Amino acid sequence: MSVAEEKFSAKFDQAAANPENRGAYYPEDATAKGLALVQAKHKDTKLYWMVDPEEDRIFSAKFFAYGGKVSLGIGETLCQMVKGLTLPEACSLKGEDVERQLRDDPEVPALPESKLKALDNVEALLQAMEKEYNSAKALALASAVVKEKGAGESATKNLSMAEQAWLGLSEAEQIDQVNLVLDEKIRPALMADGGNAVVLKIGDGKKIVIKYEGACGSCGSSVGATLAFIEQTLRNNIYNDLSVIPDTYADMV
Repeated sequence: MSVAEEKFSAKFDQAAANPENRGAYYPEDATAKGLALVQAKHKDTKLYWMVDPEEDRIFSAKFFAYGGKVSLGIGETLCQMVKGLTLPEACSLKGEDVERQLRDDPEVPALPESKLKALDNVEALLQAMEKEYNSAKALALASAVVKEKGAGESATKNLSMAEQAWLGLSEAEQIDQVNLVLDEKIRPALMADGGNAVVLKIGDGKKIVIKYEGACGSCGSSVGATLAFIEQTLRNNIYNDLSVIPDTYADMV
């Protein structure tokens, strides 16, 4: 393979040699600014975005990459490109968009042909970020509600930020958050089998009463494996003390 074929653009060399956005953000960084922290990893690259949950706009971006020069250059350029975009706009980017951004000459590829396959990871990485955004946004909005309501320190001092956020919501707001998780992680599987689950009410922020619809209503696992899966998923994504009760058993609790 010739030297020319292995040549990177000057822009690519600069991005890889002096990445300004390498690093990480932490939950406390986002909480202090009232932003949602979205993070996801694909292969050798992990992205961290701070997003305004009201506008879905990316405030800042960082990354870690462990795959050498090519991953560094792509990660750095992607962070530069997404700042100021809405999350849907950012997640619609492709590897070819990053490559074009790095060209010195519009007609000359920024990477040698042997390295172009690395750009295929961009779309998968952005899809992972898009998938994680709903839960990150829900937590950020819930945290903002807690601050506005001025939740007392004595009642929440032993709770995590996520738990404080959850217990500070009204029942209607809690149902909205549960539905976000159901839509993302549970309902697709239920609907694929001809069923669904509807949230009827939430008592004391802990007892979620659901009504099964369609095939779920007559399925034996609706009070067994399916119910356990729903309950554990909601605990993992919202609040660890949640319990899920089918409406047919609600009067017994």
